[in-house]
Amino acid sequence: MNPEFVAAVEEWKKMRARFDQRKNLKYEFELYVLFEEESLPIWALYQQAVAGNISVPKKDYHDPRDDSWMWGWMWGNAKWLAWNKLWGMDPSEAETLLIQEVHALKNRLPDLVEQWKDVQDPRIPDEKAWVPEDERQHWAEVSKVAKQERRKRSAAQRAHEESLGMWD
Repeated sequence: MNPEFVAAVEEWKKMRARFDQRKNLKYEFELYVLFEEESLPIWALYQQAVAGNISVPKKDYHDPRDDSWMWGWMWGNAKWLAWNKLWGMDPSEAETLLIQEVHALKNRLPDLVEQWKDVQDPRIPDEKAWVPEDERQHWAEVSKVAKQERRKRSAAQRAHEESLGMWD
């Protein structure tokens, strides 16, 4: 196996482990789910690189990590679809793409986490909601202030958690 591929897989596992370890904390499970959804293409590339084309029928694919039948089927279905999209791709090409995707995810992850937390914050208005023309400036300012306050709180919480040894 390509040493770069192995290093990229280890990096991806390390990123995923941070979300997995924190998923039982308040407001953190949603971040875990969003990370899993974001890294689904990486999982599919890993499967294609290691195992080749998918050989399991869609109806039988169940995520063995999940105790819940429903969640296991839903994640299994999403994984099957992601892996099936790569049908016919050469394993060495999948390795190369996985390395690129892991590096891209690592660079995007801090911004993604901030976006995900902004969506969770009830004080930040939904950016997709319709707002009357004359109120847009007001809501943009409210949103900006709320995001700054949340980021300040998050930074303080992160510093506290680092002092307790919760981060690398």
